[in-house]
Amino acid sequence: MEMHSGCGGQIPVEEVVDRLDQLLERDLTGEAEDHLYSWLEKARDLGDWQGELTLQNELMGFHRSSGKKEKGLRAVREGIGLIQSRGMEKTVTGATTFLNAATTMKAFGDPEGAIPWYEKAEKIYNRSLQEGDYRFAGLYNNLALAWTDLGQYERALLYYNRALGLLEKLPGSFGELAVTWVNLACLWEKKETDPDRREERTGDCLDRAMACLDDPEAVRDGYYAFTCRKCAPTFGYFGRFLAERELKERAEAIYGRVRNERT
Repeated sequence: MEMHSGCGGQIPVEEVVDRLDQLLERDLTGEAEDHLYSWLEKARDLGDWQGELTLQNELMGFHRSSGKKEKGLRAVREGIGLIQSRGMEKTVTGATTFLNAATTMKAFGDPEGAIPWYEKAEKIYNRSLQEGDYRFAGLYNNLALAWTDLGQYERALLYYNRALGLLEKLPGSFGELAVTWVNLACLWEKKETDPDRREERTGDCLDRAMACLDDPEAVRDGYYAFTCRKCAPTFGYFGRFLAERELKERAEAIYGRVRNERT
């Protein structure tokens, strides 16, 4: 990892992340990437390692969505390197970075390499966070995906059930619940050997996912659009083409509305 001596000072992290959210809500991914790297350079010039760490975590998530493997894994290395060089391996901030890093590794084809980082994050969260903290849901969901990729279906089911149990108690978790149910549909397709039971289980999961997205209390914002776009291909994969098209149209309508509102 490249080190910078810097001249002191800090970047305005909250403003940087707010601007990133605005760009992503308008689906302006190119501008969002330029924004992140511009501020990353400024953080390094200032010697602001906390700001740099925030940006590395944002870059991990951004490149998981953009599919840029080399850049995503570079953010993993540099994010973990910052945690280790600052002695933060046992902190919640460290755990969140390990979680983001593991999820990025899994997304780019290395679930086996991701598992130790997930387990480090889980130990820290168990020690440091209150039971029911929303951050466990992301951990459980992504750990379940990794175990699914590795063919450990019983372990994956255990973590999906933990995620559902937590999310169902958290207000406004419609998007997260929808993603969890969609993921569970994919798990049951692999895990269930009886064709009739498989169809029943996957269908029930997809029905529950759609119910979450159809809930009138679900806020139709940029995150909702992102979730619709994320879930749509799975509905198509299972032959629910009308639902797939509907979710894509919802996402595009929201992104278009947000773009018009901000121009």
